Amino acid sequence: MAESNRRSGPGTGSDPSKPCFHFQQGSCKFGKNCKFSHDVGSKQDGRKPQNTRGGHTSALGRFQASKQSEGKLREWKRLLEQGSQLVRPSPAVISRFFGLGLELLDGDVGGAQEVIKLFASEAGLSFIKDVTDRHIATVQGSSSSLSLWDGLVMPLFKFITHPVVIDSAVLEQQVAMLFNFLCGIGGNRMAKVFGFVTALVRSWPSSAARASRMAAVELSLAVLSKILDCNTTNIVDDKFSALATTLSECLQESELSQPEEEFFRLQASSYLGYIRLRLNVGEEIAQPGPTRPQAAVTREKFLLRRDLPGNLSPDGPRHDNDHTDISKIKILPTYEEIISPRAEYLPTVDPSQWHVDGIRGRLDREFRLLREDTVGQLRDAIKETLETIRNPQKGSARSRNSARTYTYDFPTLVSVEIDNFGGLELAVRCAQLPAVQALSPRGRKDWWMQSKRLQAGALVCVLDATGTVLFYVVSESTMRSSDDKLARRNKETSQESGPGINETAAKPMPMTLSDDAESLFVTLQLVDPSKHGVGQSLRWYQNVGSSLRRYLVEFPGVLLASFKDTLMALQDMYRKPNMPFADIVAPSTSSQAESKTDSPRYARKAGFSFDLSCLAHPGLQLTVSTQSSPSPEEIASKTTLDPTQSAALLNTLLREMSLIQGPPGTGKSYTGEKIIKVLLANKHKAKLGPILCVCYTNHALDQLLEHLLDDGNDGVIRIGSRSKSERLQDLNLRNVVKSFSRTKAEKAELWQLDVGIRDSVREANDLLKQLSASDSWLNVRNFLANAFPVHHLELFGKVEDGWEIVNHQPEKTIDRWLFGGDRYSTTQARPVDILEAVPLSHMTHSERRSLHRHWVRSIRDPLIEQIIKQHQDFTATIGERDRLRKDVDLRCLQQANIVGVTTTGLARNLGMIRKLRCKVMLCEEAGEVLEAHILTTLLPSVEHAILIGDHLQLRPQIQNYDLQSTNPRGEQYSLDMSLFERLVEPRHTSKVRVPFSLLETQRRMHPSISELIRSTLYPSLKDADRVSKYPDVMGMKKRLFWFHHEQLEVGAASHDPLSTSHSNEFEIEMTTALVSHLVRQGVYSQDDIAVITPYLGQLQRLRRRMESMFEICLNDRDLQEVEALEGDNLGPSDPSPRSQLSRTTLLKSIRVATVDNFQGEEAKVIVICLVRSNPQNNCGFLRTSNRINVLLSRAQHGMYIIGNSNTYSSIPMWADVIAKLQANGNFGTSLELQCARHPDTPIAVSRPDHFVVFSPESGCSLPCEKRLHCGHACIGRCHSDILHDAVKCLEQCPRSKKGCDHSCPRLCGEACHDRCQQQLNNLNLTLSCGHIVSSAKCWEVQDPSSIRCIVQVTRTVPGCGHVVKVRCCEDVNAANYRCNATCSHRRPCGHVCSSKCFHCNTRQGGKIAQESHGICTVRCGREYSNCRHSCSNVCHGRMACAPCSVPCEVRCGHSKCSKLCHEPCSPCAEQSCHSRCAHTQCTMPCAAPCNWIPCSKRCEQKLSCGHQCPSICGEPCPASKYCQQCGDEQIRSVCVDFILMKEYHEIDLDEEPCIFPDCGHFLTRSSMDGQMDLASHYDLDANGIPKGIRGTSEPFSDDSTRIKVCPSCRGSLRNISRYGRIVRRGMLDEATKRFISWSNAAYLGLAEDLVLEQNKLQETVAQAATLSAGRPKAGTFTRPRLRSLHQVQQHAGYNGRYAEMIKLWHMISSFAGKVQEEEQPFQRVADLVKHANRMSRMNQEFRFDESIIQVKGHLLATTLLLKCEIAIFSDFFRLQSQGKAPVVQSEPIKIDWSIYTAECEQLIALARNSKFPREEVQAHIFAAQLRVFARRLDLQDSTAHDDVGLGDNENAPGGSDDKAAERLTEAALNHIKHARDLLKAYPSTAVLADELDRVENMVKDGTYSQVTAEEMRAVYTAMRKEFLGTGHWYRCTNGHPFTVGECGMPMEMARCPECGAAVGGQNHAPTEGVRRAEDIDNLEHDFQNLAV
Repeated sequence: MAESNRRSGPGTGSDPSKPCFHFQQGSCKFGKNCKFSHDVGSKQDGRKPQNTRGGHTSALGRFQASKQSEGKLREWKRLLEQGSQLVRPSPAVISRFFGLGLELLDGDVGGAQEVIKLFASEAGLSFIKDVTDRHIATVQGSSSSLSLWDGLVMPLFKFITHPVVIDSAVLEQQVAMLFNFLCGIGGNRMAKVFGFVTALVRSWPSSAARASRMAAVELSLAVLSKILDCNTTNIVDDKFSALATTLSECLQESELSQPEEEFFRLQASSYLGYIRLRLNVGEEIAQPGPTRPQAAVTREKFLLRRDLPGNLSPDGPRHDNDHTDISKIKILPTYEEIISPRAEYLPTVDPSQWHVDGIRGRLDREFRLLREDTVGQLRDAIKETLETIRNPQKGSARSRNSARTYTYDFPTLVSVEIDNFGGLELAVRCAQLPAVQALSPRGRKDWWMQSKRLQAGALVCVLDATGTVLFYVVSESTMRSSDDKLARRNKETSQESGPGINETAAKPMPMTLSDDAESLFVTLQLVDPSKHGVGQSLRWYQNVGSSLRRYLVEFPGVLLASFKDTLMALQDMYRKPNMPFADIVAPSTSSQAESKTDSPRYARKAGFSFDLSCLAHPGLQLTVSTQSSPSPEEIASKTTLDPTQSAALLNTLLREMSLIQGPPGTGKSYTGEKIIKVLLANKHKAKLGPILCVCYTNHALDQLLEHLLDDGNDGVIRIGSRSKSERLQDLNLRNVVKSFSRTKAEKAELWQLDVGIRDSVREANDLLKQLSASDSWLNVRNFLANAFPVHHLELFGKVEDGWEIVNHQPEKTIDRWLFGGDRYSTTQARPVDILEAVPLSHMTHSERRSLHRHWVRSIRDPLIEQIIKQHQDFTATIGERDRLRKDVDLRCLQQANIVGVTTTGLARNLGMIRKLRCKVMLCEEAGEVLEAHILTTLLPSVEHAILIGDHLQLRPQIQNYDLQSTNPRGEQYSLDMSLFERLVEPRHTSKVRVPFSLLETQRRMHPSISELIRSTLYPSLKDADRVSKYPDVMGMKKRLFWFHHEQLEVGAASHDPLSTSHSNEFEIEMTTALVSHLVRQGVYSQDDIAVITPYLGQLQRLRRRMESMFEICLNDRDLQEVEALEGDNLGPSDPSPRSQLSRTTLLKSIRVATVDNFQGEEAKVIVICLVRSNPQNNCGFLRTSNRINVLLSRAQHGMYIIGNSNTYSSIPMWADVIAKLQANGNFGTSLELQCARHPDTPIAVSRPDHFVVFSPESGCSLPCEKRLHCGHACIGRCHSDILHDAVKCLEQCPRSKKGCDHSCPRLCGEACHDRCQQQLNNLNLTLSCGHIVSSAKCWEVQDPSSIRCIVQVTRTVPGCGHVVKVRCCEDVNAANYRCNATCSHRRPCGHVCSSKCFHCNTRQGGKIAQESHGICTVRCGREYSNCRHSCSNVCHGRMACAPCSVPCEVRCGHSKCSKLCHEPCSPCAEQSCHSRCAHTQCTMPCAAPCNWIPCSKRCEQKLSCGHQCPSICGEPCPASKYCQQCGDEQIRSVCVDFILMKEYHEIDLDEEPCIFPDCGHFLTRSSMDGQMDLASHYDLDANGIPKGIRGTSEPFSDDSTRIKVCPSCRGSLRNISRYGRIVRRGMLDEATKRFISWSNAAYLGLAEDLVLEQNKLQETVAQAATLSAGRPKAGTFTRPRLRSLHQVQQHAGYNGRYAEMIKLWHMISSFAGKVQEEEQPFQRVADLVKHANRMSRMNQEFRFDESIIQVKGHLLATTLLLKCEIAIFSDFFRLQSQGKAPVVQSEPIKIDWSIYTAECEQLIALARNSKFPREEVQAHIFAAQLRVFARRLDLQDSTAHDDVGLGDNENAPGGSDDKAAERLTEAALNHIKHARDLLKAYPSTAVLADELDRVENMVKDGTYSQVTAEEMRAVYTAMRKEFLGTGHWYRCTNGHPFTVGECGMPMEMARCPECGAAVGGQNHAPTEGVRRAEDIDNLEHDFQNLAV
């Protein structure tokens, strides 16, 4: 049986048909007894299988077959596992490993990424090591070498050069690891591999294919180039040079190669060229040596002749940014560069004068010139600004080539933050522009919204007089106004990481450009977020010491993105000059004048040919190859192309660099589209990849891509977000990529990067918060405590024995010290290092300032370094994230057929587009593109470049006139010469000329127009047949004409030679009149007429003029409808075609553009406005033939030039044009118009007014002969059909109505009504509803059922039941009826819904089917219980109202309260009261109720009018207007006696003086006394005069009146001294009430903090601190309870475990002090009275009910303090019981428990006496817990409780430890019993039952589980409900206050939350014994009325 099992092998069964897995690995231990197959099988590749270990032959074939059913990736991973085994895999397994990996790379992207990642692991790299160290080393013979190449090396090379591998951004590190491993240490492994390859190539077996030999060379060079790039040091390794030389020799041996290997040889040559360029860079690195070799003599002479850059200059570098290597040059200028007096090195057009040869020299030239054109103008502008700052008297003189600037004064950095998207953003405040400051807020907003200043992306710099220059760009989050939604959205989106450094709990007002009249706020981002730039910005933000005045300079119109990316791309290409067509772009000096261009590399493949069937006519075949190609004529005959277009197509397909010159109208865009169509048809055959279409402008790119779409091409993707084409929106890469999914690896990596970004942002913002407060006194104090303790001691004192020297206003300590010191010392200030050892008081004023700055810098600088580090990490992570996202973009682009991008967009995405491996690049309008931009499009993968353009049209636009070819000084640079022009028409005959194709047949211009450019620029230009058949220009005699005038331009007319804004008013009016005449012809649509002018100033004036003119026009759709309408028979009531006409401005009827912006456009009729007309005959920039060419070649049917020919005749081309026009009669001083209806009528116009006179309506001045559509005669002048159709006939309409005899009342030109509208009266028509109608329209009488009865009736709406008034015709039962009544639904909050019924209720079938009343938006309105105000927030349901936040209104004659309304007031402590008169006065302090008897006599003072004062004695005299004798009638007639209703003039003021409050109303004394209920407070005589104080000073008497405001306006009466007693009693009521509410809220807040801290102790795992040997140091604290806590802290052995709890203990202790009896309002007033008695030796009395003093606050504070201490003790003993507390060899803890037990006993007694059972229960619980703690400590040490004083029973002398423990237990159980009894008696204590159970368990068995946070919160929640903040105040029978309800009395029976006494009632009636808390609730009414 055992033998049978052994033979079964490793499997569970046997199957001879399956291969043995172990045999495949090399050996099988079962041998012949194995039940699986060991059959060798078929041979592989025709070669004998190699022997493996054990004598078995390879089983690769069977191995592959056995895995067909398994997943490839799973199989590959199993093979990978063998890489980590000791037994190395066989060659067959390795070959399968590489081969299978290649298959996986071509499959799913996620799987491919996983394969690459695993291949770079140790197991995967071991396969490479096997190949290099085992198999290559043992190979012998050429045949075995070839087998090794085919089986191992070639699959490995193909794997690591696969596009998925080398293009992956996600796995860049793993890919670099592969190549570095293959290179080996010092290149040893690479030397082995390529030694084998070179030996194999040299001895290639003759039997093998020749093509495979060259393919091996090409693949090896591809690998070698990648290894070279993987490490920078490789470029100086001689091994690479040797290998390159060897492989180069192999290529040279194959120069006479066969066609099948030619393709591989070309590819290999390309790789070899790149390797050599990279190695040349390494050779330029200086070799180490004692000295640098001297330059040759010829070089010295050359240097003397031309000042070269950097170290090559005889005078050395010009500045710190002057380098010979452009890759080291910073894009933006440095300070040294700005102030350098030496001119920059600028390479000329002559390559022999360059300091670098070849393609790198070309890149160097284009970089330096482009940077000078863009950055140079910024440099010059900054230099001029700096000079103006330093020498303001000299003024500013702007140079020609410097950029225009705006300067903003006093920029101040107010905040800095980092967000996820914008990075480092700086909010800068500048002074508002002077012109904007004077505007209104609306005006400022409009100004900034329309202004182009400080737009997002604008470049700015911040500089000062010292030369500090920092460049920034304006952030997208800059807000132009507070409602700038785009910027706000950007800012909110970017703040996902949390608040910035300035964010507070309340949202701050947004910082905008326009909201502040004094300042503007702009958000900036650093251009170069380098370490230096970030550091400089942060030092600006937190500046130390005096600050120089800074300036913010804006460069309007300069967009950094327009040139920065291109310059950086040129630098990158300079470092790695792997560029195709280098021999054409930068030929050597020995190159021939006529360059020969080969066919594209992909087309040189053997047997390749282009299939042109996509262009051929149906049924025709057409092919082109390098061996045989048809003639252009044959192509033209079979396609839609003409012969020259066919020749261009043919040349393009057969030239690797094709240049096509297309004169205007010759169809160069059309030719380009057909070329792309052919290439797409052959894309897969040639493996072209996507075709890259490049344009300079977004507009040109949009046009090209739209034309390609029109031609039927699909698979188009556009890169870039600035497209204005709606059609291309969904083809934008950003939108297309949304549908692409990421792989798992990408998602995981992206998630990790996002987490890293958020962490970096959060940490950086935290550091920025610290930086913003680095100079605060707290930070300085903490810094001194650590760094300079002696100085800290001098300033802030010493903390000793728990005591700290109290320093009044410690925040001003440093300021006071800084302010001191000798300010007039003549001795030199000592340095900081000496001052650090000098006492602070011995320093002078300047030394103190210096030392303080040193302190702040010492705090600030480390923070800045940390922020810089975080920002660098953030920037690096952002870069990784962007590269990762571009992987998805790349996969998306790889599926496209056409990729469109601008040159700037290509430079910005150069890294990604390089990986796209495009082989074809097509550039449109190449003649307009700078060479620098074209060079960036020549990607390494491009094999076919197609440049289409015309160098005779517009040149590239540059800014610097000194670099232009038209400038004699700039001709040596010629930056504006494009690569297209340089190759087609080089300036020197010795330069290389590249063959180009010229299109010769134009299809745009009429022959008379094309003759103008044919005779001057294009002699071979031909006209297509169709252009000669163009119709004449409607309304004009001639189609081509120059209208000559001599009206001067604006600048010339004012004799201002410096004018730069060119315009010509005469030409504006003449052009507008001519265009209006053409539009009125009615045959031209919007795009058919265009006005072209060379100047923007003229363009803007033309647009404004044309906007003010209105015309009648038809658009294209209207024209089609009119044509269809004319073919129909119009009915008698149909209107004329006038209904198709539209009214629009003249500007919208045509196109207006400048010459430069009209390149590539065309129109049927062109009107040219030349502008320039001056005595100097200066024609401006229209002097160049390029612009003249564009100007004259835009028209199709006709062209009209308006200008002064004298100004232009000095230009040769203009002279030829003028002569040609004059010869043909197309030149003159008057334009000839032509009437289309009267062609023989002569019309000549020479002034704008002539159009109105001679052609008023676009025809002639004769009457119109055409009949109107209605049949009446037209009354207008001769005009076009469009104007004729617009004529409205004003005759009476002759048409009659149906059904009646009434005639149509409208005019003939108006449309008739469908029904008769005649109003009929005196009817007696009864409707179906029964109502009678007396008046109706004729058509309604004909059909009475159509009349809608409008009589108002009352009806009830079903469902809602509302009674509404509606018209009789309205059916309230209809489903669509909307009830407009007010909803009136009572909401749960108590408010009534005020919406319309139909908004809230949905009715179906006469019932309410659905109700939706929405959220209540009514103001809450609940009255606060402790002030006269009500809640002003929006309704918040049952949620408690927020505390009243109105400023406190309590004030007296001395001062006013500065707190908020809900905070308790401090009584006025002044000893004098303002209640006084000449006869008597109040002697009480100000805060106490007055004790005087108010005087009732009339005031004896005189008013300003001289009459006696009408007021009462002791009150302020009123104004003279209130004089009874001389006051006006209005005052004298006021009713002032509410009892007898007497007016003011009737009152005897001697008997009844008046009282005059602040509100302006006034009453007699008796009336006001009645209003104030004076009788309740004073004893009155028979006349109502107070004669004594009624009763004592007991507050809150029940009969107090509540009407204590002005009866007329309810204004305040508190300024009246007569009623001071009433007012002050009310103020005491309110203060007491606020004290109760405040103390309760403060307690709850502290209780919640205690819950949180206790929870932290429970959850925190204790981590023991490092304990020093010996006895722990115990501090000495004079407060015993605090000493006990610190003692526990030290013995716990954990650093700071109880620090937060002790800090909270201090806060609770402080709270306890604030709620003591002496701090309460009534007691404070009583103390003030006592103090006044002592001071004045009087015996004044202030008595009050002692029950008004609140003891609950004290009880709560005491319980909370004990709870905090017990929480610390509990945690300490818990740690000890768990064994987590360290064992400290020291004296035991000694705690005086008697302090705590005495506190508990006092708490129990006070709570019992004041009927607070809940606090009494807690006191018993505390007492029990303390006994347990004492017992626990007693068990640890018998001396622990000595002299603790726990009571006689608990600590009897002489008792043993056991008896003491028993006594403690007995006492604890006794407290628990008392607590149990209270729980049974008082239900309000039930919330403490669980805690009591826990304590009882603790007493009995020593275990205690702490109360949970939820249980503790339940206690506090019950207490929170006692004072809701709103409602009315009540007291239970035990005197406990509470608040309930809104109505005034409790509605339901309830119990007092404190003692359980009944506090509720039924139907608003209180329970017996419950009284309205007048002593508290008086506040609600008295003070509401008094407005205190």
